[in-house]
Amino acid sequence: MTDFAQIRNRLDRYKQFLAADPRNTSLLAEVAELRMQLGDFDGARAALDTALGLSPTHPGLRSQRAVLAIASSRPEEAVELLQGLIADGVDAPAVRYNFGYALMFTGKHREAADQFLAVSTVADAPSDTSLMLARALHHLGDLDGAMQHAKTHLEKHPNDAAGLGYMALLSLDSTEMTAAKEYAEKALASDGDNSEALVVLGSFALEHQDEAVAKENFEQVLARRPNNGRAWSGLALSEMLALNIDRAKECLGQALQYMPEHIGTWHVLGWCQIVTEDLAGAQATFAKALAMDRNFGETHGGVAVVAVLQGRVKEAEEAMRRALKLDPKSFAGRFAQSLLLAHAGNPQAAQALVQRILRSRVTPEGQPLEETLAKFLRTRKVLPIPPAKK
Repeated sequence: MTDFAQIRNRLDRYKQFLAADPRNTSLLAEVAELRMQLGDFDGARAALDTALGLSPTHPGLRSQRAVLAIASSRPEEAVELLQGLIADGVDAPAVRYNFGYALMFTGKHREAADQFLAVSTVADAPSDTSLMLARALHHLGDLDGAMQHAKTHLEKHPNDAAGLGYMALLSLDSTEMTAAKEYAEKALASDGDNSEALVVLGSFALEHQDEAVAKENFEQVLARRPNNGRAWSGLALSEMLALNIDRAKECLGQALQYMPEHIGTWHVLGWCQIVTEDLAGAQATFAKALAMDRNFGETHGGVAVVAVLQGRVKEAEEAMRRALKLDPKSFAGRFAQSLLLAHAGNPQAAQALVQRILRSRVTPEGQPLEETLAKFLRTRKVLPIPPAKK
């Protein structure tokens, strides 16, 4: 645990040294480091700006300025500083690592992966370089590559809670459920607040319809990491399972703030809007998802469900056919198909199809949205089958 009193005492001592020698760049760098540890980013920046004014090409000061930019949530500034360092021939593993880290925060995951890969086998690279490479590849959708490098990290650091937690998350996303649970439990044995392990166990609780335990896990994550999109998404599903749909929509709004490109979360929001009869909102939500990826069957299925409920039958039929062509098992596509069957005058077949598809899966993580919907429909009946044509 950080001893802030000790850091403040050291800072006071170095400030006294600096008063006697105000042009000493080493003292300025030390003051900047201590201020950064205390969270005084403005003070750290002022000290480094003074030092760089005295020695503008000093690689250590420039690198420290980049680290400060990352710590103070200025990743674009860090990218610019580190690009300049590398262009000037400063190519240390730590510089490449920090460059990759900054790129991750600007959403440039391919470029970040290249930086981590360049130093992943270098002896004096930061110890979690392979793990950061796994994270970058995961963002790129390369689960196999992410798994490979996460395992490499754990081979070197078998008891590392961060590595175990992330391996649990990767295993969950790869539907290796037994492994996911084992990794999560190992991670939490070392670090009871490991966010990724808690997300995994929260997802398991959802799988078993235990919204109370799921909610507890996701809320524990958010108490420490309020910007964790997956925890917000999991909490939304917990609230749906408890039939708190309005609260679920609030949580989904938070989730999308932190992971706006996660198409599955847009789908869940769309379904929340459908079951609360906000069809205009659902139409807009699925339109956003469609703009992100026009080749995802679930999105076309959601468009079809909204269209048939709004009475736009021809559009619904076209979207339903696209959904089932892209994915014959599409939850939303088959749901739209059931509504269209009823609309065409075959309500018995429609209801039978509804019962089958509500037992399938819809979310990318395999979380039980379909059971939540089934429960909601049984209690509220907000999706009446459209009347048959006369």
